Amino acid sequence: MLAVQPPSSIMKTHVSARNAGGRRRCSGGRGRLSIEAGMGGASSTADHQNSYTQMSNGNGNGNGNGHASRHSQMNPEFNLEQLASSSTDSHQTPEVVWGPGKSPDQIAMKLLSLAERQRVAVAARIDPATYSAVRMHAPGVEYNARARTLKLKSASAEQLPKQRRLPGSVAVVSADTADQSIAEEVRVLCDYLGAYTFQIRDVGSANLHGLLTNVDSLRAADVVVVVAGMDCALPPLVAGITQSPVIAVPTSGGFGASLGGMAPLLAALSTNTPGITLCNIDNGYGAAAMAVRMLKMASRLHSVRSAAEAAAAAAEAAARSLDVHAPPAIQV
Repeated sequence: MLAVQPPSSIMKTHVSARNAGGRRRCSGGRGRLSIEAGMGGASSTADHQNSYTQMSNGNGNGNGNGHASRHSQMNPEFNLEQLASSSTDSHQTPEVVWGPGKSPDQIAMKLLSLAERQRVAVAARIDPATYSAVRMHAPGVEYNARARTLKLKSASAEQLPKQRRLPGSVAVVSADTADQSIAEEVRVLCDYLGAYTFQIRDVGSANLHGLLTNVDSLRAADVVVVVAGMDCALPPLVAGITQSPVIAVPTSGGFGASLGGMAPLLAALSTNTPGITLCNIDNGYGAAAMAVRMLKMASRLHSVRSAAEAAAAAAEAAARSLDVHAPPAIQV
């Protein structure tokens, strides 16, 4: 029988407070860890708790900035300017303005601010009335009624670096006309995030012939986003005829027992077809962001593989060069 010992008998930890100018010394043995002050200060659990409280409270001043100040002391290069510049890194995913809950002037200000940094700014879930109000603050804004998106180009777009287009493609498949709004949102946002997209419309599970007609196009895509409502039967069908990753987006366009998209969401969760990534109801932006991440990861892996193959070829060429210039062996 295995005897279980209490934790106190397995490991004992002694923590000593740091003296002025002292250095900590760690010595560990089997079942024991000892941290002692370099100048031999007295050990006290209360002192340790007091120092921890001061660190978590911001060195005792109650402002809660203890971690930031401690990190800035450890790394002098850590400052707010670097955080601000990192938020505008060209390698990051471009930001999308979420329209619901924001006033037209807030949307316009956010679009103008992003456009100055990203060449182009996009806002999602914008109704026609909001677009009319935003246009008063940002006259150059463009509206896509089907996708319910706004796009604003910067006046100095030519001076800003162009966004790198991702290799590969994304197929956006929609089951019914009621799903076109979300499918168009996925297409617009994928294009905005740097991915090439193409659409396949009206190929629901009831139109199996139309789906099979587009098999070659589906298999040519690197990522497939399937937008479907009702019973959400289309994503498993698509996943069964292609080896590309499939992202399912259930929609709220059904009727009756659809329950505002809950029925297709639960149906997609319960599918027995492996390899399907599921987004929330009507979450076209989430699907576009996931598709772009997949393309970026595939591009990164391709770059690593190409670099490894180039290094292997260079090493092989160097080895052959050494064999050619090597002196002949001496026969004994």
